[in-house]
Amino acid sequence: MTRPAEKGVRDVVDDRTIRGLTDTFVASGEPVSFEPLHWRVWRFLQLDIETKGQPLTLESLEIHETHYPFEAIGRFHSSDPALNEIWDIGWRTARLDAHETYMDSAYWEQLQYVGDTRIQMLISYAVSGDKRLAVNAIDAFGWSNTEGGLTEGAYPSRGHNPIAPFSLLWLGMMHDYWMNQPNTAVISRNLPRAREVLAWFRPYLHADGLLGKNPTWNFVDWVGKDRDAFPSFDSNGESCLTSLIYLGALQQAADLEEALGDAGIGATDRAQAEMVRAGIQDNCWDSNRRLFADDPSKTLFSQQTNALAVLYDAAPKDQQGDILARITTHGIEPPEVLIPVSYYFSWYLVRAYEHAGLSDRYLDLLQTWRDLLPLHFSTWPEAKLEDRSDSHAWSAHPTADLLAIVAGVQSAAPGFARVRIAPHLGKLKDLSATVQTAAGRVVLNYTQTETGLKAEIEMPSGLPGEFVWKGRSYPLKAGKNRLRL
Repeated sequence: MTRPAEKGVRDVVDDRTIRGLTDTFVASGEPVSFEPLHWRVWRFLQLDIETKGQPLTLESLEIHETHYPFEAIGRFHSSDPALNEIWDIGWRTARLDAHETYMDSAYWEQLQYVGDTRIQMLISYAVSGDKRLAVNAIDAFGWSNTEGGLTEGAYPSRGHNPIAPFSLLWLGMMHDYWMNQPNTAVISRNLPRAREVLAWFRPYLHADGLLGKNPTWNFVDWVGKDRDAFPSFDSNGESCLTSLIYLGALQQAADLEEALGDAGIGATDRAQAEMVRAGIQDNCWDSNRRLFADDPSKTLFSQQTNALAVLYDAAPKDQQGDILARITTHGIEPPEVLIPVSYYFSWYLVRAYEHAGLSDRYLDLLQTWRDLLPLHFSTWPEAKLEDRSDSHAWSAHPTADLLAIVAGVQSAAPGFARVRIAPHLGKLKDLSATVQTAAGRVVLNYTQTETGLKAEIEMPSGLPGEFVWKGRSYPLKAGKNRLRL
C-alpha cells in the first residue's frame, strides 16, 4: 500500500523522503568549496553522492545561520512546559522569518505581506524592543502604490499583487505601532498615504453602509478549498466581512488623525465608521442564529466575521460574550456550521476575546497549539491540515500574547507611556517573564497558591502603571514592587 504524501511527525526520518529545494554540484577533481547562492531553510539535510572513476573526499561540511539580528530580551517560563515550548517555537519562527525585511516564510515566497507583518511586528516589540524592521515595513508599504491608491499586498516585490483588505490592515499596523512606540515620525509621514487608501474604498461604499466588491483579490483568511469564494458577496456585491475590516480601519485612522494629523479628517473618519457600523447591524445580524452573517444573504457564517463584529463593536457589548461562546469550541475551533479561522486569523479572534473582557479564556484557546506539539514542530506551520510551509510567522502570535495576556503586560497609552499589567494565569502555579517596552524592561515573577497570588514586578523608571487582579487595581512604582493578593 502506498503511503500518502504527508509529513506527519516532523522529526521522523526513517521511512520518509526529502522533497524540496536541491543544489547540484559536479566536482572537477581539484580541491574546491561550494555554497548555495541563497539561504536554504531546512531541518534535515540529505547528501546524495555519486562517484565515477575516482574517489571523492568530503573534507568538511559547515552550516551558517542567517537572520535579522534580534536580541531576545523578553522571555517566558511557566510551570506548564507546553506553554514554554509554544513560546520558544514562536520566537524561533519569528527569527527565521526576519531578514532584511519581515517575511511570510523564509522557505517559500520570502515576501513581506501586510497581514503577516502586523503580527511579526508585535512579537518584535515585546521580545526584542527592536523597531527598525517595523519602521521599514510601514514605510515600504506606504511607498508602494497600486490600483490608484492601494498598497501592494506584499512589498518590496518585483511582482504585482494588490490585496485590498491588506491595505486596510496597514492602518491597523500603524495603530499598533502608535500604541507601542513613542517616536511617531513614521506614522506622521504615512498619514497622507493612509488617507489615500481610505479614499480608494469610498466609491465602493453603498448607501446602506456596506462595502461593495472591488476588482482586487479580496483575501481575508486562508481557509477552505475554494478560497476564491471567501469572503462571500451577495447578489448586490456586498460583504459584511470586508465591511467590518473597513470599519476597523476607519476607527484606527480616526485615532491617528486626532493624535497626529488632522482632527477634522478624524471626525469624518469616525462619522463614516458609524455609518458602516449601522449598515452592518442592519444588514448582517441574524436574530435567529444570534450571529453576524458573512454577507446580507445570510447564507454563510464565519468565525472571522463574528470575531471582527465583536472587536469593532458592531456587536453590542452585552451580546459579545454570547457571540464568542457560539463561535468557539475546542481551542480556536468553531462549530461545524461555521467557517473556521486559520492560525493566522485567530490573532483577531484572540483580540475579540480581549475586547469583550474574556482574556481569562486565552489559555483555553491555546489548546490548538498544544495539539500541534505531538507532531514535534520546531517552527509553526502555515495552515491546518496542509503540509506546505512549516515556518510561517503569522502562526507565531502566541509568543507575543503569552507576554501580553498571560503575563499581562500591555500598553495603556500611546507610545507605551503607561503600562497595565493584568495577568491571566489560569491554573499556572508559577510564571516568570520579561517584557521589553519602549521605556525599558518589565520583569515579572508570579506564584499562585491556594491562599492567593504573590507578584514581584520590577518596573523601569519613567513608566507609570497599574497592576490589575480580580477587578482591583494597584499602583506600580519604579523599581521593585511586591504584592500579596
